[in-house]
Amino acid sequence: MCGRRVSLLLLMATVMAIGFLMPAQAFGQVTLYDNGPDGDIGYFHVNFGSAVTNSFLLPGAATINNVVLTIYDVDDRNAPEYLKWTITTEPFGGTVKGSGFVGLSKLAPPYLTNFLFFAWRVGFAVPNLPLPAGTYYLQIQDVVTTWDTWAFWAESAAGSSAGYYEAIAENGAGDISPVASESFYVAGEWTPQRAN
Repeated sequence: MCGRRVSLLLLMATVMAIGFLMPAQAFGQVTLYDNGPDGDIGYFHVNFGSAVTNSFLLPGAATINNVVLTIYDVDDRNAPEYLKWTITTEPFGGTVKGSGFVGLSKLAPPYLTNFLFFAWRVGFAVPNLPLPAGTYYLQIQDVVTTWDTWAFWAESAAGSSAGYYEAIAENGAGDISPVASESFYVAGEWTPQRAN
Protein backbone atom coordinates (compact mmCIF):
# COMPACT_ATOMS: atom_id res chain seq x y z
CA MET A 1 0.00 0.00 0.00
CA CYS A 2 2.82 2.40 0.94
CA GLY A 3 4.65 1.58 -2.33
CA ARG A 4 1.58 2.50 -4.40
CA ARG A 5 1.26 5.82 -2.55
CA VAL A 6 4.95 6.64 -3.18
CA SER A 7 4.54 5.69 -6.88
CA LEU A 8 1.48 7.90 -7.17
CA LEU A 9 3.30 10.82 -5.52
CA LEU A 10 6.28 10.37 -7.86
CA LEU A 11 3.97 10.28 -10.88
CA MET A 12 2.22 13.47 -9.75
CA ALA A 13 5.57 15.22 -9.15
CA THR A 14 6.78 14.20 -12.63
CA VAL A 15 3.61 15.49 -14.31
CA MET A 16 3.90 18.79 -12.41
CA ALA A 17 7.59 19.14 -13.37
CA ILE A 18 6.81 18.53 -17.06
CA GLY A 19 4.01 21.08 -16.90
CA PHE A 20 6.39 23.62 -15.35
CA LEU A 21 8.91 23.18 -18.17
CA MET A 22 6.35 23.59 -20.96
CA PRO A 23 5.70 27.03 -22.44
CA ALA A 24 3.38 29.12 -20.31
CA GLN A 25 0.21 29.37 -22.37
CA ALA A 26 -3.07 30.04 -20.67
CA PHE A 27 -6.17 27.98 -21.37
CA GLY A 28 -7.52 28.62 -24.85
CA GLN A 29 -4.31 30.13 -26.22
CA VAL A 30 -2.80 29.02 -29.49
CA THR A 31 0.41 29.69 -31.36
CA LEU A 32 -0.26 32.67 -33.61
CA TYR A 33 3.16 32.69 -35.29
CA ASP A 34 6.12 30.30 -34.94
CA ASN A 35 9.54 31.15 -36.38
CA GLY A 36 11.08 27.83 -35.37
CA PRO A 37 13.32 26.58 -32.57
CA ASP A 38 16.93 27.47 -31.81
CA GLY A 39 19.04 26.24 -34.71
CA ASP A 40 22.35 26.44 -32.78
CA ILE A 41 23.79 28.16 -35.88
CA GLY A 42 24.27 31.78 -34.82
CA TYR A 43 23.11 34.65 -32.63
CA PHE A 44 22.85 38.44 -32.40
CA HIS A 45 23.60 40.76 -29.49
CA VAL A 46 20.54 42.14 -27.60
CA ASN A 47 21.88 44.29 -24.78
CA PHE A 48 24.35 47.08 -23.98
CA GLY A 49 22.85 49.25 -26.73
CA SER A 50 22.21 46.70 -29.48
CA ALA A 51 18.82 45.33 -30.52
CA VAL A 52 17.27 42.78 -32.87
CA THR A 53 13.85 42.81 -34.52
CA ASN A 54 12.00 40.05 -36.42
CA SER A 55 8.86 40.19 -38.52
CA PHE A 56 5.82 38.04 -37.85
CA LEU A 57 2.62 37.71 -39.85
CA LEU A 58 -0.88 37.57 -38.39
CA PRO A 59 -3.23 36.33 -41.15
CA GLY A 60 -6.22 37.39 -39.02
CA ALA A 61 -6.96 39.69 -36.11
CA ALA A 62 -5.64 38.35 -32.78
CA THR A 63 -4.77 39.22 -29.20
CA ILE A 64 -1.17 38.50 -28.19
CA ASN A 65 -0.59 37.24 -24.63
CA ASN A 66 2.83 35.49 -24.61
CA VAL A 67 6.15 35.33 -26.42
CA VAL A 68 8.72 32.51 -26.15
CA LEU A 69 12.30 32.85 -27.42
CA THR A 70 15.84 31.54 -26.91
CA ILE A 71 18.58 33.68 -25.35
CA TYR A 72 22.30 32.76 -25.22
CA ASP A 73 24.72 33.88 -22.52
CA VAL A 74 27.74 32.63 -20.62
CA ASP A 75 27.39 30.00 -17.84
CA ASP A 76 24.47 27.84 -16.77
CA ARG A 77 23.93 29.91 -13.60
CA ASN A 78 23.73 33.24 -15.40
CA ALA A 79 20.04 33.28 -16.33
CA PRO A 80 18.44 35.98 -18.47
CA GLU A 81 16.12 37.78 -16.04
CA TYR A 82 14.59 40.79 -17.84
CA LEU A 83 14.27 42.30 -21.29
CA LYS A 84 12.64 45.15 -23.15
CA TRP A 85 10.21 44.17 -25.91
CA THR A 86 8.50 46.33 -28.52
CA ILE A 87 6.03 45.41 -31.26
CA THR A 88 6.10 47.82 -34.20
CA THR A 89 4.83 48.09 -37.79
CA GLU A 90 8.31 48.58 -39.32
CA PRO A 91 11.78 47.32 -38.36
CA PHE A 92 13.02 49.69 -35.61
CA GLY A 93 10.27 52.17 -36.48
CA GLY A 94 6.77 52.74 -37.69
CA THR A 95 3.92 52.69 -35.17
CA VAL A 96 4.61 51.20 -31.73
CA LYS A 97 1.76 48.78 -30.96
CA GLY A 98 3.03 47.73 -27.53
CA SER A 99 6.16 47.64 -25.38
CA GLY A 100 7.37 46.78 -21.92
CA PHE A 101 10.28 45.88 -19.66
CA VAL A 102 9.41 42.46 -18.24
CA GLY A 103 10.65 39.59 -16.12
CA LEU A 104 11.38 36.32 -17.91
CA SER A 105 10.08 32.83 -17.08
CA LYS A 106 12.61 30.04 -17.57
CA LEU A 107 10.82 27.30 -19.53
CA ALA A 108 13.54 24.63 -19.68
CA PRO A 109 16.98 23.95 -18.20
CA PRO A 110 19.84 25.69 -20.09
CA TYR A 111 21.87 23.66 -22.58
CA LEU A 112 25.34 24.10 -24.04
CA THR A 113 25.51 25.37 -27.65
CA ASN A 114 28.08 24.89 -30.43
CA PHE A 115 29.41 28.34 -29.46
CA LEU A 116 30.02 27.34 -25.80
CA PHE A 117 27.27 29.69 -24.67
CA PHE A 118 24.33 28.37 -22.70
CA ALA A 119 20.91 28.60 -24.34
CA TRP A 120 17.88 29.55 -22.25
CA ARG A 121 14.32 29.01 -23.47
CA VAL A 122 12.41 31.85 -21.86
CA GLY A 123 8.98 33.42 -22.09
CA PHE A 124 7.25 36.62 -21.11
CA ALA A 125 3.69 37.84 -20.85
CA VAL A 126 2.25 40.50 -23.15
CA PRO A 127 -0.73 42.29 -21.57
CA ASN A 128 -3.56 41.35 -23.99
CA LEU A 129 -2.35 43.24 -27.06
CA PRO A 130 -5.07 43.25 -29.78
CA LEU A 131 -3.76 43.54 -33.35
CA PRO A 132 -5.51 43.48 -36.75
CA ALA A 133 -4.23 41.16 -39.47
CA GLY A 134 -0.87 42.28 -40.83
CA THR A 135 2.90 42.11 -40.55
CA TYR A 136 4.55 43.27 -37.33
CA TYR A 137 8.04 43.33 -35.84
CA LEU A 138 9.08 41.93 -32.45
CA GLN A 139 12.05 43.94 -31.15
CA ILE A 140 14.20 42.63 -28.26
CA GLN A 141 16.85 44.67 -26.40
CA ASP A 142 18.20 45.57 -22.94
CA VAL A 143 18.40 41.92 -21.82
CA VAL A 144 19.59 41.74 -18.20
CA THR A 145 21.31 38.57 -16.99
CA THR A 146 22.06 37.50 -13.42
CA TRP A 147 25.71 38.53 -13.80
CA ASP A 148 25.03 41.52 -16.10
CA THR A 149 26.84 39.93 -19.07
CA TRP A 150 26.40 40.00 -22.84
CA ALA A 151 23.25 38.29 -24.12
CA PHE A 152 22.27 37.14 -27.61
CA TRP A 153 19.06 36.14 -29.40
CA ALA A 154 19.52 32.70 -30.99
CA GLU A 155 19.02 32.21 -34.73
CA SER A 156 16.36 29.83 -36.00
CA ALA A 157 17.27 27.17 -38.56
CA ALA A 158 13.73 27.11 -39.98
CA GLY A 159 12.46 30.67 -39.64
CA SER A 160 10.85 32.61 -42.48
CA SER A 161 10.82 35.91 -40.57
CA ALA A 162 12.77 38.96 -41.77
CA GLY A 163 15.41 39.79 -39.14
CA TYR A 164 17.29 43.05 -38.54
CA TYR A 165 20.15 43.90 -36.19
CA GLU A 166 20.94 47.37 -34.86
CA ALA A 167 24.46 47.65 -33.48
CA ILE A 168 25.20 50.77 -31.47
CA ALA A 169 28.62 52.23 -32.26
CA GLU A 170 30.84 54.06 -29.77
CA ASN A 171 29.60 57.45 -31.02
CA GLY A 172 25.96 56.43 -30.39
CA ALA A 173 25.05 56.05 -34.06
CA GLY A 174 23.38 52.75 -34.90
CA ASP A 175 23.84 50.72 -38.07
CA ILE A 176 20.87 48.56 -39.12
CA SER A 177 21.65 45.36 -41.04
CA PRO A 178 19.42 42.56 -42.36
CA VAL A 179 20.27 39.28 -40.59
CA ALA A 180 19.04 35.71 -40.38
CA SER A 181 15.85 35.45 -38.32
CA GLU A 182 15.72 34.37 -34.69
CA SER A 183 13.98 31.66 -32.67
CA PHE A 184 10.61 32.76 -31.25
CA TYR A 185 6.90 32.17 -31.22
CA VAL A 186 3.95 34.40 -30.41
CA ALA A 187 0.90 33.00 -28.59
CA GLY A 188 -2.57 34.33 -27.87
CA GLU A 189 -6.10 34.08 -29.22
CA TRP A 190 -7.57 34.63 -32.65
CA THR A 191 -10.36 37.20 -32.77
CA PRO A 192 -13.65 35.47 -33.69
CA GLN A 193 -15.01 36.41 -37.12
CA ARG A 194 -18.31 38.29 -37.05
CA ALA A 195 -21.10 37.12 -39.32
CA ASN A 196 -22.49 39.81 -41.69
